[in-house]
Amino acid sequence: MLLFAPPALQAPAPTPAPVQTPAQASTAATESAARAPLSLDLAGALARARNENPMLRAAKARVEERRGLITSTRADALPQLTLIGDFTRARDVSILNSGFADSAAQFGLSPSSLVGARSIYTSQANLTQPLFYWGKLGTAIDIARMGEKEAGYGFTTAELDTLHGVAKAYLAVLEAQAEQEVVETRRKTAEQFVSDVKAKLEAQTATELDRLRAESELLAVIPEALQADANVKRALEVLNGQLGLDPKTPLTLADLGHPELSARPAGTERSELAQLKQQEAMYRANEKIITSDLRPKFDLSASYGYQAGKSDNLFKEPYDTWKVSVTMKFPIFDGLRSSGKRAQNTAQLEQVKQARIDRERSIAIEQSTADRELEKAAALDEAARKAHDATVEALRMSRESFDQGLITSLDLLQAERSERQAESQRRRAELGLWSARFDQRRALGLPPL
Repeated sequence: MLLFAPPALQAPAPTPAPVQTPAQASTAATESAARAPLSLDLAGALARARNENPMLRAAKARVEERRGLITSTRADALPQLTLIGDFTRARDVSILNSGFADSAAQFGLSPSSLVGARSIYTSQANLTQPLFYWGKLGTAIDIARMGEKEAGYGFTTAELDTLHGVAKAYLAVLEAQAEQEVVETRRKTAEQFVSDVKAKLEAQTATELDRLRAESELLAVIPEALQADANVKRALEVLNGQLGLDPKTPLTLADLGHPELSARPAGTERSELAQLKQQEAMYRANEKIITSDLRPKFDLSASYGYQAGKSDNLFKEPYDTWKVSVTMKFPIFDGLRSSGKRAQNTAQLEQVKQARIDRERSIAIEQSTADRELEKAAALDEAARKAHDATVEALRMSRESFDQGLITSLDLLQAERSERQAESQRRRAELGLWSARFDQRRALGLPPL
C-alpha cells in the first residue's frame, strides 16, 4: 500500500507569480493591444486599401513622375541662364610657329622672349533661348501632359483592380470562416451525439453499433476542421497583404448579409480604353515632333561679362565683353534616322490601335458575361435558401423520430450531414451572389461599393 502519491500524480508546488516592473507591464499591455483584432467592414477595408496598398502607392508615384516630366519638358522651351567664373593660366607658343618668329632674330629678340605664361580671369553670364522649332517644343509639352492623363487612367485601373481584389479577398475570408463554422458545428453536433449515444447505451436503449457510428462521425470531422482552420488563416494572410498589413494581423470582419438586387447600374468609360486612346493621341502628336526634326531651327545665344589678366581689373572698363548671336541649324541628311523614327512611331500607333479594338471587344464580352453570371448567381442563391429551409425542417423531424425510436442513429447522422451541407451551400451561394455583383460592377468600370 502506497502512503504517498507517485510524482506524476502529485500536485506541483505553487510558484509565486513573477513581479513585473512598470516598464514590463507597459510593454505587456502594448503587446496585448497589438494582438487585439482589427475590426473592419467592407467599406473600411476598401478605404484602407486606397491608402495603404503598395501597388496603389506605386501607381500614384507614376502619376507624380509624369507631372515632373511636364516641368522638365517645359524647361526646354524656357531661357537657360548660366553664370561662369574661370581662371586660366597658359603658355601659348603659337607665335613661334608664325613668320614673325623667323624674323625676330633680326630685331635682337630671342624666341624665349616672345612667349610666357599668362593668367586670364573671366566672369561671364551666358543666355540661350530656343526661338523657333516648328512646334516641336510645344508639342513635347502637350505629350507630357497627355502622359500625365495616361498615367492617371493607369492609376484608375490599378485602383479598381486593387479594390475588387480586396473585395474578393474579403469574400474569401468570409467563405472560409463560414465553412469553418459549418465544420465546427458538425464537430460539436458529433460530440453531443456521441454523448447522447453513450447515455442511451448505458440505459440500454442504443446499441454498440450506434456508439461506433457516432465516434466514427466525430473522428471524420477532425481533419476537415484542421483544413478549414488552415483555409481561414491563408485567406486572412492574403487580405492582410492587400490591405498593407502584416500577414499575421488578426482581423474581425463584419458580415455582408444578403445582397439586395437592384437595377443594372449605369457604367462609365473603362479606364483601360481611355488609357489606350490617350496613347494613340500621344503617338499621333509624336509624328509632329519627328517632322520638325527635318526643318530648320533658330536659337538665340548671348553672353556678357569681364575678362582680364589681373583680378583687380575684373568688373572694370574696358575689360567688359559681350556677344549676341542667332544661329540657324538646317539638317540636310541624318542618315535616314528620322525616316526610321517615323516608321517605328507608325508601327507603335497601329499596335496601340489594334490593342484598343481588341480590348473594346473583350470588355463587351466581359459585361454580357457578368450580367448572365449575376442572374445565374441569384437563381442559385434562391435555390440554396429553399433547400436549406427544407433540410432544417427534415432535421427537426428526424430528431423527433430518433427520440421516439422510429429511426436509427445512422438516419439521424445522415440528416445532420445533409443540413450542414445545405447550410454550407447556402452561404456559398450568398457569397457567390456578392462575387457576381462585384464582377458586374468591375465590368462596368465601377468600384465594389
